[in-house]
Amino acid sequence: MHDHAAITTATPPDHEAPPQPHGGVLGTPRGQIALALFFWILAGATAAAAVIVLRQTEFIDDNQRIVSHYAAYGVSTLFILLSIVMLLIGAIRWALLGPTAPAGIHLGISEMRRDLAQISDRLLLSETAKKVAYRREDVDLLHRTIRQDIAEHDFNAAMVLVENLGSFYGQLPEAEAFRDEIRKLRAADQEAKVEAGILEMDRILSRQDFAGARREANRLIRLYPDANGVEGLNEWVDRAKAQYKADLQTEFLEAKDRGEIDKAVNLMTRLDKLLTPAEAEPFHEAAREVFAKKRDNLGLQFKLAVHDKEWKAAVVAGEEIMGKFPNSRMADEVRELIGVLRNNAAGGQRAEGQAAPAKPADEA
Repeated sequence: MHDHAAITTATPPDHEAPPQPHGGVLGTPRGQIALALFFWILAGATAAAAVIVLRQTEFIDDNQRIVSHYAAYGVSTLFILLSIVMLLIGAIRWALLGPTAPAGIHLGISEMRRDLAQISDRLLLSETAKKVAYRREDVDLLHRTIRQDIAEHDFNAAMVLVENLGSFYGQLPEAEAFRDEIRKLRAADQEAKVEAGILEMDRILSRQDFAGARREANRLIRLYPDANGVEGLNEWVDRAKAQYKADLQTEFLEAKDRGEIDKAVNLMTRLDKLLTPAEAEPFHEAAREVFAKKRDNLGLQFKLAVHDKEWKAAVVAGEEIMGKFPNSRMADEVRELIGVLRNNAAGGQRAEGQAAPAKPADEA
């Protein structure tokens, strides 16, 4: 009977009664944190009292000063340590058990390990479950993003997403279809951009800006090295430049032969910017002849303007002589007269006794 009573009244190990809470409010995490604050206030109060006492105390020597300081601040230091300990205990228990858990309720090491393992498993399971649950949504998002990149002609970004679509999500047929579409659209887009670049080169060449045309050609070659036609763009610039130089040379010689000196000088100036010294060599004699005629024409214009008292025309012709033929004898004589001519052109009268401008020499 006694054995039976012992058996019926014993508590099985698996159903062992939990420890009874104890400690009151101060045993809870909230009370422990409040106690830590109380210790901290006591530490401040005792430290302040120690400062006041030490300031009013006279010390015999340094040893007494040091011992007194250690003794005075020892109490406040103890309260600080108690405050830190209580704060750590209260914060940890608050995080694990809540703010009002009694002191008798605690987690053992084995229980903590078991709970952490369960949390870790649930997190891993959650990530895997999300991948499975949202797989269709992810694939649809990829499709929409690829379409958007294609519409914006961002083909490189679209191709990266297509690779993910095939390798990560196993959408191999869809990925291949996207690749074919992107290749076709990229080729068409590239062809349109190359065509636009070639039209821009043509406009630049029409202005005889061969350096600008070459820059545009090199840009197209860098961006679209595999496009049809870009490999011959620099040769196109070279041919256009060579043809322009040949046309200028022909026009120059024809203008010289017809006596169109001003036109010939203008053409020679433009040629001078394009011809190398070796290319310009055959034109030296013709250039000297043209410039000599230009100088003579300017001299004649200057003399006639002075003779007819067309002072403004004389000033224009004289300044051109000094600018284009600064080392000639004619330019020296113009410099002697230019001040009087400018004064006359401005409407001023020659000073009394000032001689009229002398006729310039006929030859430089």
